[in-house]
Amino acid sequence: MAQQNGSLGIDTVTLASIFVESVLYGLFIALFISSTVILLEKARKSKSAVNKPLLTASITMFILATIHVGADLRRLLDAFVDSSTHGGPNAILGTVSTPIYILKSTAYGVQTLVGDAFILYRLNLVWNGDKRIVSPILICFIASIGVGIGAIQAFSKAAPDAPVFVASLQKWIVSFFSLSLFTNFSSTVLIAFRIWWTHRKTKNVEKSGQSVLPAMVLIIESGSIYSACLVILLSLYLSGSFAQYILLDAVTQVIGVVFSLVIVRVALGISSESRNTRTKMTTLAFNVSGVGGNTIDDPASENALYDLQISREVIRKEESQVEQYA
Repeated sequence: MAQQNGSLGIDTVTLASIFVESVLYGLFIALFISSTVILLEKARKSKSAVNKPLLTASITMFILATIHVGADLRRLLDAFVDSSTHGGPNAILGTVSTPIYILKSTAYGVQTLVGDAFILYRLNLVWNGDKRIVSPILICFIASIGVGIGAIQAFSKAAPDAPVFVASLQKWIVSFFSLSLFTNFSSTVLIAFRIWWTHRKTKNVEKSGQSVLPAMVLIIESGSIYSACLVILLSLYLSGSFAQYILLDAVTQVIGVVFSLVIVRVALGISSESRNTRTKMTTLAFNVSGVGGNTIDDPASENALYDLQISREVIRKEESQVEQYA
């Protein structure tokens, strides 16, 4: 069982975490607005329907991020403004069974599951529904849902003076972190490998001066940011440090920030190499945690797409599996 240690008190950590989370939430607001405008404008200019899965995921993430930061602010006010009759700030902030803490934890859990669900969706698209690849990750995702529900129930039943590091909570928390980490890391690796393998088998891409390296870099970047946060978060939690709250509160915002950032980066052309090509292209779509593919004529993408600039005639039959289905 992890024991509380370190010199940082929960009151100090909570003040630091609300600052970090607020900065990230402000960044998320700007990126959310920008990415939403990009998706809507792309649909309007191409006279096609808005990509509903991507837009729905983006809106859901923003709502959950707002709920989370609001719950944290409410806890802060309860602890430092109205705590005289409740044992002081530390007593309030250390209680994990209050309705506001359960709301905060639920928002974090659902936010994580939304991100995991989207990477699973992308993995399924890239691998053309190959059950040998998708099924293990799907099982892991389903397990995450069950563990998440179990964790929320454990929080609600915890004693008022029970710390977040108590054994009855630790088994649920560690399991949830670990399952999410496995889902994101393995999916990112599998998606990047699929792109690399397709590129490797399509020699004409290199001859034409095009490369999928920027696509792979962006996929790995988006997946590794979240995975790195989870590794640090899990390490801090297992060490019994209240500093884990800083990472915990930040991660809820980071998921949405990276998700929206990919859309904006692609729209600005940061991840595109030859936007003037007039050939019909196979385009790989991806977000904070995955990629898919779609055939389009416009280098801008409604699905946070990266233009691989690969002419369809050089794609062999087996590579067609990476195309996204409308």
